[in-house]
Amino acid sequence: MRFLLNNVNKNVILFAELIYESTVIPMKIDLRGWMSEIDGSKKLFELNIPGTHDCVTQYVQLPHFARCQDRNIYEQLNIGVRALDIRVKPKGDRLVMIHAFTKAFNNPNRLGKQMDFADVLSHVYNFLDRNPSETVIIQFKNDTGKNYEWSFDNLYKTYIKPDIQRWYLDNRVPTLDEARGKVVLLRRCKMDKTNPEYTDENTGIDFSSWVEQRPVIPDSLVLETGSKDGARFIIQDRYKYKPLGKWFECVKPFLDYKYSAKEQYVICYLSTSGGIAGPKNNSDYVNSEFLKYETPNGIYLGTIYIDFPTPEITRKIIGSN
Repeated sequence: MRFLLNNVNKNVILFAELIYESTVIPMKIDLRGWMSEIDGSKKLFELNIPGTHDCVTQYVQLPHFARCQDRNIYEQLNIGVRALDIRVKPKGDRLVMIHAFTKAFNNPNRLGKQMDFADVLSHVYNFLDRNPSETVIIQFKNDTGKNYEWSFDNLYKTYIKPDIQRWYLDNRVPTLDEARGKVVLLRRCKMDKTNPEYTDENTGIDFSSWVEQRPVIPDSLVLETGSKDGARFIIQDRYKYKPLGKWFECVKPFLDYKYSAKEQYVICYLSTSGGIAGPKNNSDYVNSEFLKYETPNGIYLGTIYIDFPTPEITRKIIGSN
């Protein structure tokens, strides 16, 4: 079984291509193919990579509180995003897209069929087919708080296995060359370890020990992945801060520390849902502060997950490599 684009998705992608072609990019960075300029022997997470938090929420219920993006997946990839934070709920043998308890849809009226993981993959696969020098990281999370093994069973059997050649699934950090043209899986959920079909070679990089950073304290999370190469990540995702505190107590000190990719990899979330202003207003402040932050060439920022990214932000991150 393969997921084929329906006419609606084809039209969406064609429209995204037209938008990209008409966008003026003042710096000479090809946002669709920027990884083609990177040394392929580098470890993937040694790069500075733009990502999107709750990437499927362009058309989501309760948008003031739950919407984190104003572009579809293909448009996000076109402006340089290469890491997708995806939240799912298992339904039968499928996965439907959610943000907490709100449903995500493919159209602005937020009616009809809920967005399926196949809809996400149609955008990702088509982007990679057009841009084989690139890779797309999928950070996969069950956002229901239960049925974790069921979610991974559905992911693997319904979506990955039929197109397994499109995925990098080893439980270790790949080089960029190993990942080019493929989807790299970060498995942020548990799996059925009694299933003999699941091994370190086909279940992705193990992020299942990730702890939610709900308390309003600035501490980051040390994530020991248990991967074959002993990969260690330092993660800042304090998502309950109001925007001022998020920048000055969490993000800026985290960036100021200037971690080295030789010791551990870095993931930093600019997003926050603190207060009643909503993700859009919060991101307006935090993103503007990040744009003013100095990122000289060669600085290590890691993977930066963003609400409502713009080409200006993604270009800043990419240009620092």
